[in-house]
Amino acid sequence: MVCDDHGIIRSGVGRMLAEAGDLTLLASASTCHELLAEIRTHRPGLALLDIRLSDGSGLDLLGPIAQMSPNTRVVMLSMFGARAYIERARTRGARGYLTKDCLEDELIGALRKVLAGDEFVCPQLRPADPTERDHPMDALTAREVDVLELLVLGLTNAEIAERLVVSPRTVESHRAVLQRKLGVRTRAELARFARDAGLVA
Repeated sequence: MVCDDHGIIRSGVGRMLAEAGDLTLLASASTCHELLAEIRTHRPGLALLDIRLSDGSGLDLLGPIAQMSPNTRVVMLSMFGARAYIERARTRGARGYLTKDCLEDELIGALRKVLAGDEFVCPQLRPADPTERDHPMDALTAREVDVLELLVLGLTNAEIAERLVVSPRTVESHRAVLQRKLGVRTRAELARFARDAGLVA
């Protein structure tokens, strides 16, 4: 299964799978809603999905997919290569992560590897120096990214605390760290950063 809101990506992946010979495209989708319906119908061995979709985030689909079809392995295909996205995808259950500038052979090889039970991340997304930072998102932990997303969606500290099962004081602490790491002072500036990074629409 392939889920991406760009038709050219869906058709391109479909062509690559057909040429590979040993992989079959069961269905494709352009939205979160369509993907979950197709997952329910086909129970595929693997789902390749984008992070940023028109009706939500592909990262938020990882939990529902695991519940609906436990044997479906998920590989994220995104234009965003910040390692914070990779960490977030991995903690939510993704088995692979590729950027859209990967080569065809790399994509097919990654899908085969994940279907065989391994994990895969684009080699260029694995820094030789773990402390190296290429994007402000890379300075954030997966939990800080969760808090950032909920903040820019307009939730209060109390609502975020309830959603993440932590105390409001912990949320406030995360917010202070976010502002320091990103060099911003207001919620509006946090929202602008999140939009620019592709975290929210």
